[in-house]
Amino acid sequence: MATQLAQIALCSTDLPRSVQLYTEAFGFAEAGGKVLWGERVAQIQGLGDDVSFTLWWLVGRQDLVQLEFFHHTTPPQRAVADRAPNDLGWSRFGITVPDFEPALERLAGLGVTPLSAPLNHEGLRRAVFRDPYTGTLVEVLEEGSTTPGGIRPRFYDLVPAVVYATINVPDLNEARRFFVDTLGLDEEPETELHPPELEELWGLAGARRESFVARGGDIYLEVVQYLEPAGQPLPDDHLLSDRGFMNIALGFREQDALAETYARVEEAGYRDNFRMPKFAGGTYLNDAQGNTVELLIAGRELDPAFGFSPHPLFRRNLAWPQPSVGPAQP
Repeated sequence: MATQLAQIALCSTDLPRSVQLYTEAFGFAEAGGKVLWGERVAQIQGLGDDVSFTLWWLVGRQDLVQLEFFHHTTPPQRAVADRAPNDLGWSRFGITVPDFEPALERLAGLGVTPLSAPLNHEGLRRAVFRDPYTGTLVEVLEEGSTTPGGIRPRFYDLVPAVVYATINVPDLNEARRFFVDTLGLDEEPETELHPPELEELWGLAGARRESFVARGGDIYLEVVQYLEPAGQPLPDDHLLSDRGFMNIALGFREQDALAETYARVEEAGYRDNFRMPKFAGGTYLNDAQGNTVELLIAGRELDPAFGFSPHPLFRRNLAWPQPSVGPAQP
């Protein structure tokens, strides 16, 4: 199995409202959650000797893909200011839905509106909003044949799919060494997720930047270096528990694939926060540009425990569009 981009991890100031936002506006399903504490978890997240937090998972139609929301109480989550679209670090992510206009109407009903009017690109509309609880930019893409990567098949009978995550870096070559050469994402030189005219979506019309796109399963990683205007780095006192886009995770089903990736990480000299477990769980890696990425392994039988399958009490809203691509596979 190829390296899978499996998770978007976010720190929310209001975890219940975050769950409401993505379930009611877009149709993600709740997949459970847990509370965690103690020294081991603190070391994994690089947060000292003790940590406590609540987390909750949401899933869409894809296999081994989730949104993960954290709210830390130790250390207390800091509600830092929104970061600019070109600032360094994890920046935004994109989801696709087949019911674009109703989704934006549901979003507006929750008090959230796009930053600007939707733009039409290759026959499909796109809009961007700023998540009020995580501060993260989120792009909503209308689903169709020209959606980047195509229409995602439905592993679960659910509506939304995650399309991409974006990270802004000061050095594209170092980012390529980390994400492509070491972690094993597949670079796609011919793929461009956002031509220059789409920078208007998040208020950077006329920006100069270079980028590359890599793929992990059916989710893209977009790596961008803004040349003008240049973005600001994360503050020196930044903590992983701060409000915002925490990181992404790469997920594995097979131990051999994980072991091969982890061996490349060690050989390349990148640092992990805690030794990678062999059978289940994860750890965080640190790249050379101040960012973290999680590696995790979960056998399919552990999907309910790790939040990769819809919770059995989830009630699907029958007003949402029904599957049109591929059979659902429970």
